[in-house]
Amino acid sequence: MKGNNNLYFATEKNIYDALHHKRITTAMLQDILLRKGIIVSEHLDKEELIEEVCKLPHGFIDLQEIKKKVQTYDPKESVTKVSLTTTTNQQEVKDAINKMKDNYPKTKSEVFKVTTKKDGGLSVELHYDDIDLSRTALRQIDKKSVKLDFSISEEKIDIRMPQNSKSKELVKLIETQLAGIKNVEISRFEISLEVVTSPNLRSQFFHDLMHGLEGYEVEDVNNIEVNRFINKLSNNNDEDDDDEKIDAGYVRKAVLKGESVNSSSIFSDLHNKGYYISKVSWASIPSSGNGDKIILEAFFKNSESCMDFAYNIKGINNFNKGKFNVTTRSVNEIEKKNIGKLIEDSAEKAYNSIINIMSGGSENEKNKVDVA
Repeated sequence: MKGNNNLYFATEKNIYDALHHKRITTAMLQDILLRKGIIVSEHLDKEELIEEVCKLPHGFIDLQEIKKKVQTYDPKESVTKVSLTTTTNQQEVKDAINKMKDNYPKTKSEVFKVTTKKDGGLSVELHYDDIDLSRTALRQIDKKSVKLDFSISEEKIDIRMPQNSKSKELVKLIETQLAGIKNVEISRFEISLEVVTSPNLRSQFFHDLMHGLEGYEVEDVNNIEVNRFINKLSNNNDEDDDDEKIDAGYVRKAVLKGESVNSSSIFSDLHNKGYYISKVSWASIPSSGNGDKIILEAFFKNSESCMDFAYNIKGINNFNKGKFNVTTRSVNEIEKKNIGKLIEDSAEKAYNSIINIMSGGSENEKNKVDVA
């Protein structure tokens, strides 16, 4: 039934279970039948269409199409940056990657591709199968890939990558191999606000990030997620906090959507009660008044601890005849690289600013940060 970790044959029940996935629509089912030369009534519901599809023979290509429709993998994953502090060059990094490849656990699905660049950087891609036997048969294997882009300077290596566990695993393995080649310890930097216990400062990070994009200004903030800061060291029986617990103690996370939500009274109330921003979506426009609008998103995947920072470039509204197009388009590779660099630089500056405030002990909790 299986070979090389791929499903070549599926029972009627396997297909039946897969087609009940929420991503499968009646239009998709009608299309499957039409490709088999079968025209059905548009009044058939999903269950009736599934029964018709399951009666038919399905070959390898048919199964691959169904698997593609129900896969859980989103190729447009959020992005992050990790920096390794060390003096090195392209050849040493390439040697470390090759050693990592040689020692990587071998299965039939992993395929590595290493590409050197003229600017002194390089990239490594890994294509692999993600297997989850708890899913239905046609959803047990997801075809996935990760790409790590290395930018090498005199004192550090910047690695842009998807924010997921596979990317982290590869970076750790490459870091270990590079440390062995150079016979030195290598320090790693990635943005995390876990040590920042002030809800005020956690929100300030996102404010500084949005307003720190070089050459851009914030046009609108349309989505904010806030978490309530929970001090695990505090005494839960503190009677002075009773009023606050009754008011908002059971709401740990809230999502605000609309226009200028960072200026709303609801956001201000939540912020004053110890909630902090953990995710924000906004639009920025060129400060010069001439150029395209960019739609961005930044967040911490681990919102409670403010760890695993990531961002998404959601799209671009072209500037045309004095106004922005309503239709949002996808970014190309050059735009992705340039805008990503702006976000990463702004995020690092915002992080350093927060750490400097903490180190100097100058933050006054009574003077709330203006995050509007």
